[in-house]
Amino acid sequence: MKIILSFFLSIFLFAACNPSEDNTNNKFNSGTNNVNNDKFLDKDGDGYSINDGDCNDEDASIHPGVTEVPDGVDNNCNGFTDDDYDNDGFGSEYDCDDNDPEVNPMKVELCDDGIDNNCNGLTDMDETDDDGDGFSECEGDCDDSDAARGPVSVEDPTDGIDNNCNNAVDEILPPCDCARDEATYQLLNVGPDASLADALGMCNSNMFAQPVEILGAQSWAIVSYDASGYTANATGWGDIKTVAPRVVTEEDPVLPRSCQFLVLFTGEVLNPSPQDTDMDLGYSATDPASYIDNPDDGAGATCTDLTQVKMILRVPGNATGISFDFIFLSSEYPEYVGTAYNDTFYAILGENSADATHLNVSFDGNENAITVNNDYFEEPGNLSQSINGTGYEGDIGSASGWLTTRAPVEPNSEIELIFSIHDEGDYILDSAVVIDNFRWITVPVDGPITVE
Repeated sequence: MKIILSFFLSIFLFAACNPSEDNTNNKFNSGTNNVNNDKFLDKDGDGYSINDGDCNDEDASIHPGVTEVPDGVDNNCNGFTDDDYDNDGFGSEYDCDDNDPEVNPMKVELCDDGIDNNCNGLTDMDETDDDGDGFSECEGDCDDSDAARGPVSVEDPTDGIDNNCNNAVDEILPPCDCARDEATYQLLNVGPDASLADALGMCNSNMFAQPVEILGAQSWAIVSYDASGYTANATGWGDIKTVAPRVVTEEDPVLPRSCQFLVLFTGEVLNPSPQDTDMDLGYSATDPASYIDNPDDGAGATCTDLTQVKMILRVPGNATGISFDFIFLSSEYPEYVGTAYNDTFYAILGENSADATHLNVSFDGNENAITVNNDYFEEPGNLSQSINGTGYEGDIGSASGWLTTRAPVEPNSEIELIFSIHDEGDYILDSAVVIDNFRWITVPVDGPITVE
């Protein structure tokens, strides 16, 4: 009997010490246990396991504590791709308010909400002019990263871009000197408060860095022409109307229609008898030749009856030059032709700085200043523009035809432009200059040059 019990006891002990392969109670050796252990392994050697919060244990650059970068990956394993909590495309490292999708580096600064909308560290009107065009976002720059776009820039009607930041694309603006009262159709730019800039066609007030100044004798007039007849006394100045009767170049077209122009005089305004010797202004002044770096040979005599229009202008970021049209009339024809004592028109251009070079940019083909001696001055019987009704017609004066001056400028600079007329050597015998159609040029400009 003892032998039988001993046999069964041996069998029991053998079975207890040799478990079968399918014993699922041994989790240490099971496949399930291997998976669980992976949570504690640092497979990529970055110091973090899955159990420690590593959301990608196959990539050592991804783990808790790493700096988040904008790569479309949750680098620091906090559950947000690029830490973009407000889902605006910018992580918290770049987004100054990652809880507001309306605040991020690509937003336009709103200028009255007390918030740094574009995350550049500046709020509202403290915004700086980033592209150097003279205007910040809060001063109307719709793209402060592009100096060729801004409140002064010239609209290009072919590029599909709002160049001048007026919320319109490729528009062609009508001349501002033709603005009318909607009820009466009369021209608005008339009377004592009329805008000299509008009369010249300089419609964008943003181009003026300083107010326009009238210097010297201040003998000038805005002349209106209303072909439709709605505006009383708007009939032009004699036969001189506001449309220059010629094409300049394809790159520098004359505006097709305008309603006003500016006239400067060495005598009384719109004097119908410019040869009268008792109608002079009696104003003595410094000869402009003293501050022009290229004066004509006749400069240096006594300067009298000087009238000037001085403008400090911001050059558009997409402009390479200026252009304007003018007619010069003088009652010093024919008596003083060939002499040095002539009324003179200068267009003086230079950068707006104390030591800048200032050039006369209006002259004839031989670089003579605009007087009765210039090559463009025409004989009374062969005028390209009728001057009947101005007082300079017949045998008491003559004029040039319409002339165009073009001159290069530096984009985004600040320039000084002075239209100047004076009597030289005496007070008698008046002259006048009609100026119109100021425009910016956006193609390369050779010059300065004045052409018929």
